[in-house]
Amino acid sequence: MNLVHLTLLVAAVTVGYLGWLWVPLWLDDLDVHEAVAVAISQLGEGQSEERVRTMVAGRLGKVGFHFEEQNGAQVEVPGLGVDPGDLQIERHERSAKVTLDYSRTVKLKPLERYYTFHFHTGREGILQ
Repeated sequence: MNLVHLTLLVAAVTVGYLGWLWVPLWLDDLDVHEAVAVAISQLGEGQSEERVRTMVAGRLGKVGFHFEEQNGAQVEVPGLGVDPGDLQIERHERSAKVTLDYSRTVKLKPLERYYTFHFHTGREGILQ
């Protein structure tokens, strides 16, 4: 095995590992995009902002996982850990903008360390 093959092997393993970490987070972010789109449509149907916030937080409570500290240790808990207050709603005369900023922490398996990714999801829509 020469240096070029070794370099390519290390690069392939690194890309595979990063994909293994990132793809589940990306798929969960697609669910967040869908929940924000539903929030826009619910606002268009005349729902109150508080009800929409609660609906999105409840929906995202079933998506993915997040880590919380319990008894000095990081514990994996279901849901994204999004509170209704984290959802920002800007309502205008005929349109609305819904944004959500949240963070996801992943455990780097062989190192037993944690890394946090930050996500920003937003959508604008015309209220019907």
